[in-house]
Amino acid sequence: MKGKKLIQIFLTLSLVLFFLLPQSAAIFDKEPVVRVAIIRQEWDILDKGFSARVHTRLIKNCFLMAEKKYDVKFRVFEFWDDWDHGHVQRGALRWRNIDVIVAPGGVGGWYTPHQYRWNIRRFVRTGGGFYGICGDSTFGSLGVKNLDLMHHRSICKVLGFETLSPMLKLANVYTDASSIDYIIKNPILSPKFEMMQFLSKLPFSRGSVHCKRLLSSSIQEPYEGKNVRVMLGNAPLVEGSTVRKLTMHPVKTIAFFGRADDPYKKTINHKKAIVSTTFGLGRVILSPIHAEATIGNRRAQDLFVRNVIWLSKNEEILN
Repeated sequence: MKGKKLIQIFLTLSLVLFFLLPQSAAIFDKEPVVRVAIIRQEWDILDKGFSARVHTRLIKNCFLMAEKKYDVKFRVFEFWDDWDHGHVQRGALRWRNIDVIVAPGGVGGWYTPHQYRWNIRRFVRTGGGFYGICGDSTFGSLGVKNLDLMHHRSICKVLGFETLSPMLKLANVYTDASSIDYIIKNPILSPKFEMMQFLSKLPFSRGSVHCKRLLSSSIQEPYEGKNVRVMLGNAPLVEGSTVRKLTMHPVKTIAFFGRADDPYKKTINHKKAIVSTTFGLGRVILSPIHAEATIGNRRAQDLFVRNVIWLSKNEEILN
């Protein structure tokens, strides 16, 4: 009887300690796990090609290298959505316990159904992370600035969109489309050819971004005050709405364009290349550049990984 009572007391104390102690990775000496969803759209012509599969492989390779450096594990999922159904629209971001959305670029984010946008906004508002790369930096922003009606119509025609849908409005910045004038010189006669020519040059481009020195703790502390060569992508970001500053969280510029490269001109220099902000309980990074796809440059790839880790709220492992 005495033995049974001792066993009962031991089991009761064990259960109490189990539930009272914080269930952190540090307590059990386990690596933190970051669950990442790469989101793609069936209606995006750039998501359907061979280059998209290569891009996914490059992202996974960045995570594999980071697992050794930062003592962290990444679980990567690829989410696909069609216009009226798919992973995002049926709530997979929640039931898969995703920490960070990586929207890898393309043009699908410029024309999306309401339910798709609603699920992503809810995910971020309730604590998730959103990383908008290249064309998806526009998707996460307020929209496009300095895009005239003629170029707007030619872009929609080339992409097969009726118009550009509302963006996610997660960060108070715009995409500056003023560079479109020299990318698509003739929006009436040859927009498709000129856009394809522009896209074909991006993988070989190597501009540089300058990481700002920030007074508070920085996501990119090892690179503060330094230039990093990266593959270019979308047009740069610029300041958002003055009125929205009253209701939206402040935006920090992590890096700005230091030197342009073909197909862009010097007009992008000193404009925003990576920004961070918060939205509700979640975190947001928007980045027109392709740091993750800068083949052969570990520093550029590390910029990408550090951003993802910050978005997952595991920034303590960066120190």
